[in-house]
Amino acid sequence: MTILHSIRTKLSLWYAAILAVTLLGSGVIAYVASRSSLLDNLDYSLKNEVQWVNEFIGPQAKKVKIKRAALKELQELKRSAAQQEEQPEVIDTSAGKRAEIDEMWNQIYQHTLLSPRRHYIQILDRNGDLLYRSQSLRGHTINYNEIPYQWINVVSTKGPDNQDIRLALTQNDYVKIFVAYPLEPVYEVTDSVFYNFLFITPLALLISVIGGWFLAHKSLKPVDELTKTAKEITAQNLSRRLPTHRVNDELGRLTEQFNDMISRLQASFVQIQQFSADASHELRTPLTIMRGEIEVALRNQRMSKQARELFMSMNDELVRLSSIVESLMILVKSDTGRLVFNMQPVAMDEFIHQLFEEAQVLAETKKIKVKLEHSEELNIKGDAARLKQLFLNLIDNAIKYTQPHGVVTLSLAKEDGNALIMVKDNGMGIPRKDQSKIFKRFYRVERSSGNVENTSGSGLGLPIAKWIAEAHNGSIEVKSREGKGSTFTIRLPIL
Repeated sequence: MTILHSIRTKLSLWYAAILAVTLLGSGVIAYVASRSSLLDNLDYSLKNEVQWVNEFIGPQAKKVKIKRAALKELQELKRSAAQQEEQPEVIDTSAGKRAEIDEMWNQIYQHTLLSPRRHYIQILDRNGDLLYRSQSLRGHTINYNEIPYQWINVVSTKGPDNQDIRLALTQNDYVKIFVAYPLEPVYEVTDSVFYNFLFITPLALLISVIGGWFLAHKSLKPVDELTKTAKEITAQNLSRRLPTHRVNDELGRLTEQFNDMISRLQASFVQIQQFSADASHELRTPLTIMRGEIEVALRNQRMSKQARELFMSMNDELVRLSSIVESLMILVKSDTGRLVFNMQPVAMDEFIHQLFEEAQVLAETKKIKVKLEHSEELNIKGDAARLKQLFLNLIDNAIKYTQPHGVVTLSLAKEDGNALIMVKDNGMGIPRKDQSKIFKRFYRVERSSGNVENTSGSGLGLPIAKWIAEAHNGSIEVKSREGKGSTFTIRLPIL
C-alpha cells in the first residue's frame, strides 16, 4: 500500500486523469464537429444539386401541363409567398414538343451518372405525377409534404428501405424537385472516428501513465537522494550536509534551508554535549569528597542509630548520583566519538562464568537464585570492560525487578555465526507499551507494584547497554510479559 501513497504515483495518476478528461473532451468535440461538418458539407452539396436541377429544367418546365387542382395549389403558394399573382402558362404537350422534353431528361440522366451512386434525384410535376427518378432509387418514391416554394430546405427523413436520408427539396411554378443522400456514409465516418478514439484513448493513457511515472521518477530522484542522506545523518555525524543542487529551484532552496537547520542543530548539540561533559566532570570531584566524608563519619562508633541511618541513606543516594554522572560521561564520550574501545579476543565461556559468579554475589542479599543453563566455547572480538558493563547492567536490572526467592538465568549459545547471550528472569516483566521505549535515555517504566524494593534507576543503564552492543556490531532485544518476567537477548558476531 506504500506505493499508493507515493508522490510519483499520485503525480502519474493525476497526469493520467487530466489527460483522460482532455482526451474525452477532445473526442466528444471531434465527434460532434466531424458530424456537424459532414452534414453541413452534405447540405451544401444537396442545395447546389437542387439549384442546378432547378436552373437546368427551368426553360423546359413550362411545357408541362398543369391540372386545375395543381393550379389552385400554386396560386395559394404564391399568395403565401407574398408574390404578385400571375396566371401560369398552360403548356401544350403535343407530340411535336415531346422530343425536347425527352432530351432534357436524358441530360439530367447523364448528370446523375457523374453524381455519387447513392445520390437520389426525383422530380414531380405540379400535378404530383412523376417526371423523373434516378436509378439509385430502385423504383422507390421519396415522399415529403412540406415543400418550400422558391427556396431550398434540407431535412432528415426516411427514404428507400426505411433508411435515414438527408433531403433537399424545393418547388417552383412547374415542378417539385427532391435531391437526397443516405446518412449511412456520414454515420460510418463518425463511427470510424469514435472507434478510433476508443482504440487510441487506452493506448494514450497507458503511454501517459508510463511517461508520467518516468518524468515523476526523474523529477523526484533528487528527493530520494536527499531522503537517503538525511537518514544517514545522526548525532554522531551532524557535520554532514544534504547534497546541494546548482539550479536555484524549489528543491535547491529547500535543501539550503535544511542544511542551515542542521547547522543550527549541530551548534546546539555541541553546546549541550559540552555542557553535559563539563557538568559531569565538575560533579565528580564534590561527589567523591562527600562520599569520603560520609564514610569517615560512619566509622564513628559513638554516632547514634538515627544519625547512622541518615548518613547511610545519604551515602546510597550519593552512590546513585555518582553512577548517573559516570553514565552521562560515557554517553557524552560515545556521542562525540571520544570513547575508544580496546578490541581484543574474548573467550565468552570464561567471561560468562565470571558474570555468573558476580551475579550470585549481587543476588545474595535478595535471596534470588542465579542459574547458568549452558555455555558453549566460543570467542568474540570486543572490549571486555565494556562488555562486562553491558551484562552487569542487564543482570542488575534482572535482580532489581525480581521478587525475593526468584530466579535469574544466564545462558550462552551459538546461532547463525553469532554468540547468543540471554539474561532471563521471572520478575515483574515490562508492559507491552513500554518495551519499545526502554532503550531511550532517561526513560523509566512506571511501577505500581509494591512487592519489589529499591527499583529506582536513572534510565541510562539500558541505553548504555544498547550502545555497547551496537558498537560491537551486535544487537540487543527484549521479550517480556507483565508479571511473568523478561528475557534480554544479546547477539555478538563470533570471531
